Amino acid sequence: MSGSIDGLGMTVEELTDAWVYLFGRFLVIRQEHVDLAEDGAAYNAIKHNPPVLSGAEAGVAPTFVNPNLDVVYSEAWIGVDAETPALLVVPEVPAGTYSTAQIVDEWAEITYNINPRTMPDHPHGTFALCLAGSGPVIPDGAVRLDLPSAKAKLLARVQMGADADAAVALQHGFSVRSCGSPRIEPAVPAPAFTNTAPPAAAMFAQPALDQALAPPDRSGHGDAFRPRLDRIAAFVAADPANAQRIDELVRTSVYPAFMKLLLTDLAEVGRGWRTTGNRSGFSADYRFRTVANFAGIWWNSASEVIYYALQADETGHPPTGDHTYAIRFGPGQSPGEHVDGYWSMTLYSHPDVRLVPNPIGVYSIGYRTELVHDADGGFTVHIAAKQPDGTPQSNWLPSTPPGEPWSIVLRLYLPRDDVLAGEWSPPAMTIEA
Repeated sequence: MSGSIDGLGMTVEELTDAWVYLFGRFLVIRQEHVDLAEDGAAYNAIKHNPPVLSGAEAGVAPTFVNPNLDVVYSEAWIGVDAETPALLVVPEVPAGTYSTAQIVDEWAEITYNINPRTMPDHPHGTFALCLAGSGPVIPDGAVRLDLPSAKAKLLARVQMGADADAAVALQHGFSVRSCGSPRIEPAVPAPAFTNTAPPAAAMFAQPALDQALAPPDRSGHGDAFRPRLDRIAAFVAADPANAQRIDELVRTSVYPAFMKLLLTDLAEVGRGWRTTGNRSGFSADYRFRTVANFAGIWWNSASEVIYYALQADETGHPPTGDHTYAIRFGPGQSPGEHVDGYWSMTLYSHPDVRLVPNPIGVYSIGYRTELVHDADGGFTVHIAAKQPDGTPQSNWLPSTPPGEPWSIVLRLYLPRDDVLAGEWSPPAMTIEA
């Protein structure tokens, strides 16, 4: 994949790095368009998503990317200007119930987590979200929080627990409103794309490229990439044949390289599992930022949750719906033994990271599942397109139809020190049939 691209003066590897850097931003822009296209959606208007239930009450599976089934969550796009903050109200949540109000910037970098662990002096109350460097008037008693740019995304999460109604009541205690009528730029124009048909030359079109790069990037790579991105933009604009060349390179080289990155950029912990690791944010790792935005946008820091991705079975091959698999947790080795919060395993299609419809409406197994335990006190999760003979339904996690790939995400909320230190990892997945 080496050699200079005629007329562009950069290698395919350099094009790939620039594409990965920019793609991370356009994944956030795509989500902004999707969110605000819903009926009644607007900036500074909170949306309380309904709980995702399992079994007979599950109904239709959510169709958005990487849904989190462990919490009820609310979300809002925040828009402010120098004179106009937004007000966020965070309710008091009972001890023992996990919650956080996560705020991320326009690159999806974590800016705040409002909860008793990270903000013990102000775990709840009213917060004035202000544009950094501005001096607006804020209401008495509100805690000022500065945003790096004029937009941000709020994700408020409350643990589902055994009482969904109680969780929903807490969820509706979160609210967002503007203190006026801020000047809010519309979402950056973006080419339509999916995770299997990503954008290519159209992503470098001006003036959308300038608009996409306007929000400050805390990774520290913005100044280094800007000349390269401008060169690609000028190359694309100069000749339709150049745009076609970029389209072809993205299809044949750039995107396949990114898909390999998707499999390797997470830390390998063995037995087919990779993890987001002990990260508090993206920091300088723009590649991981793009991987996270692609596979599970609105990723959170390790102190809140660690994510393990199962990408291979015991033989090293990616799992598909052709086989029946098993993951056995021995006595004392349940993920619940390694968290101060709770855990879950959710199966998604690959690479689009969506729930897989199934006849029993079960997409996840976790701490709320009434598992049948093995004779020694451990338990086994069986993964297959159809319920394996002799397997309790509670221990069956339905997979994709035959021939279709899938992956599992194991979430550990409030992981303990052994997880944060990388001293624990999940067991291998074996092939049963």
